[in-house]
Amino acid sequence: MRLGGFHGARDAAQLDALCEKLDALGLSAISAPGRLLEMDDDECAAYGEAARARGLVVGEAGMWQNLLTDDASLRAERIERVRALLRKAERMGCRCVVSLVGTKDPSDSAAAPHPYLYTDDCKREFREVVLRILDGLDLRATKYVIEPWHNSFFYQPEEIRGFLDAVAHPALGLHLDQMNMVSQPYFYNTSELIRKTFDLLAPDVVSVHLKDVRWDHRHLFLKWDEVLIGDGVLDYGAYLTRLGALPPDTPCYCEHLKTEAEYAENFARAHAQARKAGVRFLTRRDPLAGPRA
Repeated sequence: MRLGGFHGARDAAQLDALCEKLDALGLSAISAPGRLLEMDDDECAAYGEAARARGLVVGEAGMWQNLLTDDASLRAERIERVRALLRKAERMGCRCVVSLVGTKDPSDSAAAPHPYLYTDDCKREFREVVLRILDGLDLRATKYVIEPWHNSFFYQPEEIRGFLDAVAHPALGLHLDQMNMVSQPYFYNTSELIRKTFDLLAPDVVSVHLKDVRWDHRHLFLKWDEVLIGDGVLDYGAYLTRLGALPPDTPCYCEHLKTEAEYAENFARAHAQARKAGVRFLTRRDPLAGPRA
């Protein structure tokens, strides 16, 4: 496992200074530069080579626009954006480009709920979107991955397994955010959710988020909060034990925190939980295992 968070570099020239911060926190995973689409192919390749030479895994790039818009021209534009990101990520050796399923909500916010998102019609429609994204791309180091989110069918292990099987494309994978998959039946049984998730989906996991969830009973009606590792109900012993059995360079990211101090605290908690589980996050001094086959 390779731990990371909000740290990244705009270009290869910033990597040496970044490494000092990463080493202090026990990190060796970074995200692709936010300017990925602006980088030409040679710069992408040089950035990836420089990162690998420093013992860093470039784990992911994100595309968070709504892919289920009914505006045909806008949908085509966004699909091409994902394809362009995948091409650049492949040149860089970045492990994945991640998105959500999307929405039909008029807000056009990819995370917005809509009843259509739980239907078989939605599964079929999004399958076609995924196949359009991957059509004709030669991807060896990079995969297109989908992150589970509670506003769509891509939320529980069985539904995710079914969709991945329906697409059946070698360049499609899962961005595992176990916290995002917690439902009311599993809130007090996250150990079982983790077991089922890994039993069904482990071979498809490309990149990971590390978060925790807590129930705020003071709010009416239902309100769950994303909290620091160990302050919620997620069974981190089970989670990290199963993550430790994945390919060694699997990037695991903390996210959504407000300050560097909060990130530092979360990283320290992740390291402590890993030691307790008998696994560890690899540092820059540990040799890279190479791209996942």
